[in-house]
Amino acid sequence: MVTNPLAVASRKGGNTSEDEDIAEHRMITARRNFERVFFGPKWRIKTWYFSPYPLSEAEADEVPSVTGEKSVLWVCNWCFKYMREATPWELHLKVCQQNHPPGRKVYQRGAHIIWEVDGAKEKLYCQNLSLFGKLFIDVKTLFFDCENFLYYLLTDADSTRDHVLCYFSKASLPAEKVSYDNYNLACIVTFPPYQGKGYGKLMIDFSYELSRRAAKLETPERPLSDLGLRGYLAYWISVLVRFFRCVHI
Repeated sequence: MVTNPLAVASRKGGNTSEDEDIAEHRMITARRNFERVFFGPKWRIKTWYFSPYPLSEAEADEVPSVTGEKSVLWVCNWCFKYMREATPWELHLKVCQQNHPPGRKVYQRGAHIIWEVDGAKEKLYCQNLSLFGKLFIDVKTLFFDCENFLYYLLTDADSTRDHVLCYFSKASLPAEKVSYDNYNLACIVTFPPYQGKGYGKLMIDFSYELSRRAAKLETPERPLSDLGLRGYLAYWISVLVRFFRCVHI
């Protein structure tokens, strides 16, 4: 049986033990394990889905409560480090030195920057980012091993730091950095405070631009989440509208 919740992967076939693993995973993730999350000093967000944050046995016993402080998570909005108590979180925010994602700039327009972060080089950062993103995305499972993924993060800069707005991950091989199945996107998440501003469309467009520059025909990994499907439909509708506006009859 799979004991590490981050190591549960999607499986196919009629193997009985694998079916039991899937059933156990669905039972564990059937409800949210945190009612809300404090994301930096500004945002208090109601969570949408289960995320397999690794907890001690004592902490895990507290999580099923859906009222009071037991179901609250505290996350740094710079490095995505997570905590179960407010005091150490507040102290951490005062000393955190993560001014921007730990990667390289691959696109910039004004204050908006897209960063490429290699999961093999920034494993802890990518793990924490994925755990936070899973609070707002269904259907996807997570792995502790982020080495085979690249992460693309969109940020908005102020006078001192770059705020992460959304991100998508892309599966890759350690040496060649190419997708296993011609997927240009594994999962995409726009954080709730920044939704409805077109950031998801920008990131989808960027994923296709990466495929175009690599001279490859690639698609997003399926199945898409409900929000992912809605985002792709909106994106392709806008693409078709722009195309037909340019067609001369």
